[in-house]
Amino acid sequence: MQNNTFSGESLRQKLIVLDEIGSTNDYLKSQLSNFKPLPEWSAIMAKNQTHGRGQRENVWCSEPNSNITFSFVLYPTHLPLTDHFSLNMLISLGIIDWLESIQVKATIKWPNDILIGNKKIAGILIENKSAGQSIKQSVIGIGINVNQKQFFEDIANTASSILNETGKFIHDLPEACLNLLTHLHHRFQDHKCKKLNDSRLLQEYNDNLFRKSIISSYSTGNRSFEAYLLRVDKTGELVLLENNSEKKYYFKEVVFNLQ
Repeated sequence: MQNNTFSGESLRQKLIVLDEIGSTNDYLKSQLSNFKPLPEWSAIMAKNQTHGRGQRENVWCSEPNSNITFSFVLYPTHLPLTDHFSLNMLISLGIIDWLESIQVKATIKWPNDILIGNKKIAGILIENKSAGQSIKQSVIGIGINVNQKQFFEDIANTASSILNETGKFIHDLPEACLNLLTHLHHRFQDHKCKKLNDSRLLQEYNDNLFRKSIISSYSTGNRSFEAYLLRVDKTGELVLLENNSEKKYYFKEVVFNLQ
C-alpha cells in the first residue's frame, strides 16, 4: 500500500507515499491527532488523491499517477499570528524556486496560486493552529498538475499542467516531490534564521506576482472593474489602483477575472 522515500542529504525526513487517499491534509491531521507528535516536515504524498481540497472550499481534482499531491507539517512557533501571510509567501516562493530549478517559469497569482502564463498549475492550502499569539502547527497541502493532459471542461480554460504548458514530462514524481520539499525547506529555514528578512521576502513575493503593474479585470461581489495591481502588502492585502485611488482587498474580497 505504501513505500517510504527519504530526502537524503538535506532534510533526512520520511516521505510516505500512498497509492490512494481522500485528502492528504485530512490524513496528515489524523496522524497528528495521535499521542506521539510527528516530526516537523513529515509528509504524505498520494499517487491518487480522490477528495483533494483547495481554497474557498473548492475541490482539487487530480488525475491518478500524474501529479504531485502532498501535505506536510510545520511547527512555525517563531511566527506570530500577525505574520501568518509570511508562511504563505514562503511556500509560494519555494514552489517558484523548484519550478525554476527544472527550467519552468511561473508566477504567483495572489494569494497563492501558481500559474504558467494564464493557466493555474498549482494550488496551496494552509491550515494553521495557534497557541497564544503564535502559530503552533501548520498543515500545508500542495497540489501541482505535472503530467496531466486532460481537464474537466469547466476548468479547461483556466487550469493546465507543466506538461501541457512546457512539454516537460517528469518521470519520477516522488523524487520530484522530495526536490520540492528541499526548496521549501531552504526557504523556511532561511527565514527562520533571519538570513531571509521580512522586507526581502515581501519584495521577492511581489517580484513574482502575476499581473503586477498591469491593468486587469477584477470582481468583488456583483461588481466587475478594472484596476492596476500595485503590490501585496505584508498583511496579505492586495493593493489596487482603481480610478486613481489606492484600495486594499483581503483574501476572498476580490478575484481576478481570468477569462
